[in-house]
Amino acid sequence: MKHYLIFAGTTEGRKLTEYLMNKDVLLTVCVATEYGKILLPSHPNLTVHTKPMDAEEMYLYMKAQVFDAVLDATHPYALIASKNIKLASKRASLPYYRILRPKEEWQTSEHVVYVKSMEAAAKYLSTTTGNILATTGSKELKKLTVIPDYQNRIFARILPNPQMVSDSFSLGFQGKHLICMQGPFSEELNTAMIYQFHISYLLTKNSGKIGGFLEKAESARKTGITLVVIGLQQEETEGYSLEEIIELLENAI
Repeated sequence: MKHYLIFAGTTEGRKLTEYLMNKDVLLTVCVATEYGKILLPSHPNLTVHTKPMDAEEMYLYMKAQVFDAVLDATHPYALIASKNIKLASKRASLPYYRILRPKEEWQTSEHVVYVKSMEAAAKYLSTTTGNILATTGSKELKKLTVIPDYQNRIFARILPNPQMVSDSFSLGFQGKHLICMQGPFSEELNTAMIYQFHISYLLTKNSGKIGGFLEKAESARKTGITLVVIGLQQEETEGYSLEEIIELLENAI
C-alpha cells in the first residue's frame, strides 16, 4: 500500500487529502496548527501531524517512516516552508511534487498598489489616511502595528483560531477591529464589510481564485477603494496543478 506525506494547510491540500482518502493508500498530512487539523476529515488511514518542523526535523520525520512520495500543497506565500520540504525530500531520497495554485486573470482598476512585502505594505499605508481591511491573516499582523493609529484604522480578518485570536488581541486588534471568520468569502460579503467599516484600503495577497482573491479585487474595484496587493517574492513555475497531480497519482496507485 502506498504511503504519501502531504504538507497541507490550504484548500488544495484538503482537496488532495479528500481525494486520496477514498483510495487504497496511507496518508500522513502535516499542518502547522490544530485548527488546520480540525478542517481535515477523519479516516482510519489518515494520520495528521500538527507540530511545525524546520528542514532538519522534516528530514528526520521522513527517514523515520516509509513514504513513497512527498506532496507539497503549502500556501504559495509559504516560500521558506516549501523550500525546506523540497530540501528534506531530496536528502531523504523521496520523490517531491509541488502543487501549484493557478494564476487568475482579473479585471484591474486604477486604484491598485503593488508592494513586495508586508513591511512595504505597512510603510505605504503609513502615508495614507482612512480605514484598512487587512485580509492577510494573523501571522504577520505585528508588522502592521507601525502604522499610526493602527488600533483604530485597521480591521483585521483572521481565522477563528483561539491562539490566533489571543495573539492578535495582545497586539491591540480588539473588539470590532478583529473579525474572526473562515474564508474564502464572497464578493457580496467583502463589499458589505467595506461599507460596514468604512474601508478605504483593502490589504491582500494574490492568493488566486481558491484563496478568494478575485472576490476581494472585484469588491475593491466596484466600491472604488484602493486594493493593496502583496506580490510573491518569486514566481513559482515548477510543479503541478491539483488536477495534474491527481492524474499522476491515479496512474501510480
